[in-house]
Amino acid sequence: MAKASIGGQALKSLFRAGGENLAQNLELINQLNVFPAPDGDTGTNMYHTLQRAYREIETIKSDDVSHVAERFAYGALMGARGNSGTILSQLLKGFACGLADAATLTTERLAAACAAAVERGYASVSEPTEGTILTVAREASEALRRSDSATESLSDMLKTLIDAARVSLSNTPDLLPLLRDAGVVDAGGMGLLCFLEGMLTGRSRPPALSDQPAIPLASLADQAGSFGYDVQFLMIGAELNVDEARRDLEKLGWSVIVVGDGEKIKVHIHVDNPAIPLDYAIQAGAALDDIVVENMDLQYHLRELSARSRQVVRDMKTPDVAVLAVVEGDGFSAVFQDLNCSAIIPGGAGRNPSTEDFVAKIKQAPSERVIILPNDRNIALAAQQAADLVDSRQAHVVATETVLQGIGAMLAYGDALDAGADIETMASQMRAAGGAIRSIEITRASRATRLRGLEIKQNDFIALLDGMICAASPDLKRVVLDAFTELNPSDLELATVYFGADLTERESDQLIRCLTMSIKGLEFESVYGGQSLYPLLISVE
Repeated sequence: MAKASIGGQALKSLFRAGGENLAQNLELINQLNVFPAPDGDTGTNMYHTLQRAYREIETIKSDDVSHVAERFAYGALMGARGNSGTILSQLLKGFACGLADAATLTTERLAAACAAAVERGYASVSEPTEGTILTVAREASEALRRSDSATESLSDMLKTLIDAARVSLSNTPDLLPLLRDAGVVDAGGMGLLCFLEGMLTGRSRPPALSDQPAIPLASLADQAGSFGYDVQFLMIGAELNVDEARRDLEKLGWSVIVVGDGEKIKVHIHVDNPAIPLDYAIQAGAALDDIVVENMDLQYHLRELSARSRQVVRDMKTPDVAVLAVVEGDGFSAVFQDLNCSAIIPGGAGRNPSTEDFVAKIKQAPSERVIILPNDRNIALAAQQAADLVDSRQAHVVATETVLQGIGAMLAYGDALDAGADIETMASQMRAAGGAIRSIEITRASRATRLRGLEIKQNDFIALLDGMICAASPDLKRVVLDAFTELNPSDLELATVYFGADLTERESDQLIRCLTMSIKGLEFESVYGGQSLYPLLISVE
């Protein structure tokens, strides 16, 4: 690419190469997430964002770089998932704005477009955090501005951009103590670097980043449109390798949980084809037992039909303000529908809805006024982006960080609806009610790490109190009790324990008996949530 300028088709090829390189390093990027929760998926979110972006330009014949960049950015905006994907889409939108009316990409326009990308990226976040993808983009752009665009080629300029991005990425732990404690660099910044490296080299990956096999940009199944099958089984044999089985199965599906030892491994996985993980286990030389296969699409649609019937009986009047909520788990879906939620957007546990998913649901809402509950820290930006894109509806985002906060917000919604509150008042009351809920989330560590003074081993149970890891232990009861100790339960009255798909009601009841005996004065109740990856979600008030 030793040229002074390129056209739209060449830019299209660069975008594709960048996306393929990020896809190649997807698992590497995912492993850089600070919190070792199994639904950490920065790489997956950025991959799907770029996949949707490239689909928008795949058939474009124009050689006008402004047109190619604008359509690529539009596709990224619509396909944005998670905070990392949403910020990436905003960077690409700013890049496209910097190329407005440009027929070719010159060195001068590259520098201007990168500066515009950074400005747009920072503006998209209400409180930008340094040591993230934004820092990497900004410092790389600043290095580009200092270079001599009049004498250098585009490839030279891109090398300058990438070299600065690498240095910036290596410094992210110095800016974010959490990164330093975990011994990683910023995952979003790594994703941006992989994208840029691919654009420069045209290779399937940058040197010394990953040994993952290449993944074509358009080859991974788009999981947003289907729940797939929930598959659970036991692998029984001799000298089984738990770590190897986990790595292999993570390539075959999502929401993967693999625990056990050399003689018996319990597997939980979501896939589009249940035969694939079962065949893998057989090919690995294991005997199979206790096989459970559930069609999650069918379960969801039956639940939705049932909920619609209940809703018709309960309330024939369309609410003046409709609520859309991101929910994972059939039990949680039923809870939200019973609280008069107008539409459930499937998501959570690593399956983040895109901006396009939100836009479609907003347009289908039964009211011109809509409130969105993302119910996840990693989904709020995509929800807000969608609300900003739909001019025909008045959409507000109440940025609930957990599904438990979402339930608190829904209770306030019912009170506000009965009182005839306007949408601004309603959203304010829902925000306050959701924020008052204390949340304990229990999952298993996807990798070993050290965080906030805790030594965490792979597969340990970890507790997140209001989003921050507070306890870790191989024993489930121990980690729950440790989390309640952090809460000072003497100031609290009620704890609602929502147990997931991998815990039986009996196991949940045994846990509640233990908690009741250990924590005096706090009332406990148990509700089936049906969520994956998180065996327990506990709201405390």
